[in-house]
Amino acid sequence: MIKTIQTLLLAIVLVAFPGMVLAEKIGYVDARRLIDESPQGQSELKKLEDEFAARNRDIKGRVDLFESKEAELQKNAVLMAPEELEAKTEELRSLQRDLRREQQDYNEAYNARRNRSLAGLQKIISEAVIDIARRDKYDLIVQQAVFASDNINVTDVVLEELVRRSEQ
Repeated sequence: MIKTIQTLLLAIVLVAFPGMVLAEKIGYVDARRLIDESPQGQSELKKLEDEFAARNRDIKGRVDLFESKEAELQKNAVLMAPEELEAKTEELRSLQRDLRREQQDYNEAYNARRNRSLAGLQKIISEAVIDIARRDKYDLIVQQAVFASDNINVTDVVLEELVRRSEQ
């Protein structure tokens, strides 16, 4: 009964207001691809990598040092006095805790900075999509869809616009 009423109401709306329900020109953009392939996205990624490169190298160096100390302890453990073994083991645990904390801080800082960069980039992409939608008279352009045919995919058009804008 309820399904019948819903179907009837939908039919009435479609008949009474066909222009309001159906968009005539629809487009789809792959936002992930635009972020990855646009000059603006590549520039932001390069800035991010440059900004965090020294800190990342430092952490990797400390991880290598930890791993070499751990391997040395495992190799020499049978030759050490119990007190020395306990002291070295505790030193490694402390170093491991510090490394985990430092890696977590690094990851949080990197992700926060990356999210800020993506927000700015998303704004640039949205402006380009809106300009193309207005210029080409689209009724609707979506960024997320379960399925979108190649016929409505305007990602390449937006990518060309982003390339053009980056060259200005």
